[in-house]
Amino acid sequence: MNRKEFLKSEIEHNPSDPLNYYMLALEYKKEGDKALSTSQFDHLIELYPHYLPTYYTYGAYLIEIGEEDKAEQILMKGHSLALETGQEKMAKEIQSLLELYF
Repeated sequence: MNRKEFLKSEIEHNPSDPLNYYMLALEYKKEGDKALSTSQFDHLIELYPHYLPTYYTYGAYLIEIGEEDKAEQILMKGHSLALETGQEKMAKEIQSLLELYF
């Protein structure tokens, strides 16, 4: 069983763990599959909007693939959420990325 198959199996058996969705999105990214990776990140945000690592990673990836407008929206949403939930370190990391590119 390869890594993607393993992660899909984990999602099937434990659909409430956002880490498995996150790792699957990263696998698609690693393979260079932009469509599946972005779809998986979008799905992750829809299912688990409070899973903060998604926003930084996805925002940086969107910048990398030239989707700056969407990247800015994702990063702004993540920054707001991090501030709302008291995750100051994450808020600072996202703010740094925003300042660097926008």
